[in-house]
Amino acid sequence: MADEARPASDVKMEEATARAERNPVPPERTKFDPMEKYKLPVTRPKGLDSKRGLSGTLVPLMTNYIKVHRKSDDIISQYRIDFIPENVTIPQRFRLIRQWAEAQALSQVDYTYDRSNILFTGPKGFAKLGTAHKWEGMLDGSPVTVNAQQVKSLDPRNEDEFRQILVQLNTQLNRFMELEMGMIRIMDTCFDPKKRIEVRGQPIEIWPGFEASIGKYDTDALLMSIDQRFRIIRRQTALEVIKDAYSSSKQRGRPDPECQAEGLKAIKGSVVETPYNHVFYKVDQVDWTKTPKDTFESRRKNPATGAFETTCISYADYFRNRYNQNIKDMNQPLVIVKPSNKAMRRKRDENILLIPELCNMTGLTDKMKADFRLMKAVAEHTKLAPEPRRVKVLEFVAALNSHGGVKEQLESWGTKYEAELVRLQGRTLSAFPIFQGDRKIPDYQRADWLTGIRSSSADKPGNQIGNNWLCLHFGQENTARNFARELSIVCRPMGQNLAEPKFVDVGGSTAQHFLNAAMQHGHANLALVLAIFPDNSVDRYSAFKHQLCCTNPCITQVMLLKTISEAKSLKSVATKVAMQIIAKIGGVIWKMQFKFTEPTTIIGIDMHRDRIEKKMAVAACASWNKDMSAYMNFADLADEDDGVHDVVAKLVKQAVDKFKEPNGVHPNHVMIYRDGVSEGQLPNIVGKEIVKIREMLKTVVTPKPITLTYLVVNKHVPARFFANPNDPNTPGGNPAPGTIVDDVVTRPFRYDFYIVSQTVREGTVSPTYYDVLVDDKKMPPEIMQQCTYMLCHMYFNWPGTIRVPAPNQYARKHAQLVAVNLHHLAHDTLFNKMFYL
Repeated sequence: MADEARPASDVKMEEATARAERNPVPPERTKFDPMEKYKLPVTRPKGLDSKRGLSGTLVPLMTNYIKVHRKSDDIISQYRIDFIPENVTIPQRFRLIRQWAEAQALSQVDYTYDRSNILFTGPKGFAKLGTAHKWEGMLDGSPVTVNAQQVKSLDPRNEDEFRQILVQLNTQLNRFMELEMGMIRIMDTCFDPKKRIEVRGQPIEIWPGFEASIGKYDTDALLMSIDQRFRIIRRQTALEVIKDAYSSSKQRGRPDPECQAEGLKAIKGSVVETPYNHVFYKVDQVDWTKTPKDTFESRRKNPATGAFETTCISYADYFRNRYNQNIKDMNQPLVIVKPSNKAMRRKRDENILLIPELCNMTGLTDKMKADFRLMKAVAEHTKLAPEPRRVKVLEFVAALNSHGGVKEQLESWGTKYEAELVRLQGRTLSAFPIFQGDRKIPDYQRADWLTGIRSSSADKPGNQIGNNWLCLHFGQENTARNFARELSIVCRPMGQNLAEPKFVDVGGSTAQHFLNAAMQHGHANLALVLAIFPDNSVDRYSAFKHQLCCTNPCITQVMLLKTISEAKSLKSVATKVAMQIIAKIGGVIWKMQFKFTEPTTIIGIDMHRDRIEKKMAVAACASWNKDMSAYMNFADLADEDDGVHDVVAKLVKQAVDKFKEPNGVHPNHVMIYRDGVSEGQLPNIVGKEIVKIREMLKTVVTPKPITLTYLVVNKHVPARFFANPNDPNTPGGNPAPGTIVDDVVTRPFRYDFYIVSQTVREGTVSPTYYDVLVDDKKMPPEIMQQCTYMLCHMYFNWPGTIRVPAPNQYARKHAQLVAVNLHHLAHDTLFNKMFYL
């Protein structure tokens, strides 16, 4: 509920003051178009003639885009809509706009209204509204004013104004999905609860949905991207979660305040769905002082008199009268949802109170994610193979085009959605050889070379560990010895001599038991601490890693007892752990032949929010050798989003300076792959971060200026590509690894391309999107693409290609460890070790 179960609007002054103290109104910000995301910034470097590569084999592809045609060149009028008072909710705005439109004799096809303050009309609407229009009406018995002010006349033939017309097209598309097709909008995706999927034998249901948007792409085409999304709703109420946590704490003899704290911890930050109106909320607090028996002031229309009256009503009665929901537990606490920043700016500063019994939990818990059967059942519905995914997209398009209301409005606005998916040509790069020393690894063409490296020495196995390692366990010594023995066996062919360790039974399962044993038995030459945990307790893992990464630095390897207890999988597990250990101690397992002719460092940058320290952990992983196989690691904490740009420049400076230590010179070329950037942050990246990096590079004393290449990496894109579109027997397969798409579905104002770099065992493969913001070297596009794809081979934690360049994946792992477990920077002595794997 959005505007119910609140105090009345005429609350006492002291109550308003108390709310202001709880929820301080954020500072005003510069007003922006709420559809700004459709006005994408221009980032294509000046002087770039062509962004298309030449190398590789041409392959026909189909994609999840359809063409959109505008058959009309009519002028479109854009109006700004203001409401007085401002604090009307989105549902109320829609009601008012409908009343306002009826009063102006505007039919539903004459205008398009977004969820905020923008309205579009064609020539008919402009003839009725003019340049300004004021309307006064009533909302729930109170007077309200709607002001419409024309801000622009948009000519579709004008390139600059056409971008704003994209806003109208997307606003209309959203309206079709929400109002005409009855879908529920959550962020950028619309879900259809009417088509919910009941997962047999599992406590969940799955809502299917689609993320769709219209944009202008290469070849001057208007295209609509359509990608299927899913939302998981649990058959578990917020009350059950709170009660379970409270009862568990009570059984351990904790006092009520601590039990309540555990109940809050279990629910805080969770997203819940209210099934009586299908609205989603993020829980902020639990109010243990209120129950459904408490009352609040409600302003409602008296059906007998037609007048609006303010009455006191209990939460239980309110939900029974309004939603026909009978609350069973009258002593349950209420959960609090704080207003969003946008709501507070509109002076809607009241908290929303929800009944936990009437809130369904969403998403999967960690326990659920560890349930193989449940995850397999979920994957059957959500990890669609290419052909079923293609069919679902076509069904959605058909539903749009066949809907009566949609057809009428499309015809009125001169718009047409094509029924077929766009076809294009991609290129598949040849496989690049992978080496260990001078030996070429067999099977490198298959994007999976585990067999090829298992029986041969790593390129550089690192310092020999010998018997300078500990194996910590709690009981189960035979299991620990069996695993240590298998680990030694698989390490030997890889060139790492792992003798028998010192086995220590820590005597308990807590983090302190493991830490005490590590401290007691550690010594100056200790190279590795292997800890076998009885379960995956986050608190134990965090405490253990914090001590041995931040205070007493040493390479650690944590294993779960159940992972090493299966004899049939022991060799496979030991092989992957051996790879991790060699990488952690600074070894190089394999290498590739990159084509740089001058000293170059490649830096991957990613970040993760530390929700405990309320800071952003920023990590950078930088190569320092010509094979791009040896890395240095840097991290820092940023206080706020704007501070991230300063931290990134600082980390790049550290990487450039450290590069000189093993090489004797600074790099002539710095190539940055930047992850963790949303579309809306691109202007700040161009205007702040890159400027700061350039200023920093100018301070480095070199014979000639350091050149910069800067790419943004985006894994979360709606694009999907289907192979074999012309084969009637096997249409819609996944493209092969190394498939490049740099035309048709790329942007004319970007230097961008997609790479499918990995294989997937189930579902549809997701491409990664790269946007080149800076290219001082003016590398040919095929060299840029080849280098990027080759970097996807260099992640030593997996003997195959991955979705992003390896430096980005290393930086991501580093940032996650700092933000989620350490809440502190790792010790400086670990900077040249991959301790975070």
